[in-house]
Amino acid sequence: MNDWRLIPLEVKDGYWNMALDEATLEHVIGKKTSFTLRFYKWDPSTVSIGRNQSLSAEVDMNVAKNSGYNVVRRITGGGAVFHDKEREITYSIVCSIKFLEDLDAHTTLEQFEIIETGIVNGLRFYGLNPEKGVIHCPAIFLDGKKFSGNAQVRRKGYILQHGTILLDLNPEMMYSVLKAPFNVSKTKMVKSVYAKCIGVKEQLTEYNEKEFLTSLRKGFEFTLGINLVKDSFSGDELQMAKQLVREKYSNFNWLNKYA
Repeated sequence: MNDWRLIPLEVKDGYWNMALDEATLEHVIGKKTSFTLRFYKWDPSTVSIGRNQSLSAEVDMNVAKNSGYNVVRRITGGGAVFHDKEREITYSIVCSIKFLEDLDAHTTLEQFEIIETGIVNGLRFYGLNPEKGVIHCPAIFLDGKKFSGNAQVRRKGYILQHGTILLDLNPEMMYSVLKAPFNVSKTKMVKSVYAKCIGVKEQLTEYNEKEFLTSLRKGFEFTLGINLVKDSFSGDELQMAKQLVREKYSNFNWLNKYA
């Protein structure tokens, strides 16, 4: 049984959330900390865009500023995401690619999916019946509707994968700040979200966050054959994250890398 570090649910702003994920990746690569699973929320609500996306094409910066939202560029791929501070839990995992290969996950898709299976099994422990699929990127569905999108970055034989777990939907708020694709109205995008996405609470008669997180923990332990040990970030990780916040994630040059 492999011992991994579990960072229990924390609430941070968008800059810190992305900086902590990257700092964790760098410290795992440097063998300064163990493989890590982390849960977090976003406050204020935040728009994150993929590492290669155009800021101006994806985000209405005036709305973001006036609403008090953070806007950050991720180091992972994928599309623009609105992280609602009231309606989402995010997970991130950092481990070696070899660890996943030893679980018979050899391709990029298989590695996406074995990590997603941790969420699938976690929700099954909680009494739900999710399933894996692909909609633009590997995703997880309930009743045929997406509630979790995921993204990855790979460095020096290690992987950072993080993704959303939607609790509730508010597409009107989402598309107040996200821009709709060219020649598509925001009204149509809002309708599309209602048609294609779901919050897990829609499938529940009651929701208990502590029990939900415990189920997710069990799901990852069962899927990956690991033992999750509660811990915290090291001083060195926090120092690196602080530097990344200052020099990268809150720096407009990084955000506007692809204007």
